[in-house]
Amino acid sequence: MASALAPELAKVLGRPVVLDRHMGEDGVVAARTLMPCPPDGLHLMIVTLGTHALSPAVALPPPYDPVADFTPVALLMRTPLVLGVASSLPVSSMADLLALGRTRPLTFGCSAAVGAPRLAAELFKRDAHLDLHAVVYAQTEQLYADLTAGRIDASFNNPMTMLPFIAKGQLRGIASTGSARLAADASLPTMEECGLADFVVENWVGVVAPKGLTADAAESLNRAVRTALTTPSMAVTLAQLGLEAPATDVTFSSAAGFAAYIGDQFSRWAPVAPLLRS
Repeated sequence: MASALAPELAKVLGRPVVLDRHMGEDGVVAARTLMPCPPDGLHLMIVTLGTHALSPAVALPPPYDPVADFTPVALLMRTPLVLGVASSLPVSSMADLLALGRTRPLTFGCSAAVGAPRLAAELFKRDAHLDLHAVVYAQTEQLYADLTAGRIDASFNNPMTMLPFIAKGQLRGIASTGSARLAADASLPTMEECGLADFVVENWVGVVAPKGLTADAAESLNRAVRTALTTPSMAVTLAQLGLEAPATDVTFSSAAGFAAYIGDQFSRWAPVAPLLRS
């Protein structure tokens, strides 16, 4: 998302947008790098469900306050995850997967120790009463290499990475984690349709600035980001990634709405944070 958005946002703002990667601790290193930067509208960070709803609830003590220590700017996208299994696995439905899971442990690849894919795997383990082992990968590419080779059984992951493997027959899609079926592949039932009540996990990506950015500056950046998201080039990119265009509700259409959304997400997932501490 950052790579796709940067050139479009640069056109809207009339100045270069440079990506500066700070790897480590599932985004916590990047967040701590941003925090001391001046609140001048020139320093921004791509944040996720993992960095701003899960990590502050999982770590003891918390590394930062997801709202008070930043200025939320804009929500870029929300998307459910896709549950995919190795094509060599004798499974073609949720019923098959659950039946297999009653006979032996299942291994689920996770793109991060603290993130939406790991959260979904741990919730699946809890709600379906499975012997499920989460295998955390530093590189998503290696996760898919192991999954397509059958060295691990399954993974919950983002549509933009999972669906191309399913389309090529290298993986088999089982379900999605949204409240409704995924527009990019409506053949996939939701987890709720598969019998797992209230099983809804949405990953999301947004933009924040350092603490202290004025409300007017945050809203101005919000408008610029939303303009960049609606360019024809970005629309094509979103479609290629299996993502839907952003909605027009207050969550997307204002910086204040995004701030409220982060707070709601933190409150929602804090009670299940202990699942990610192992």
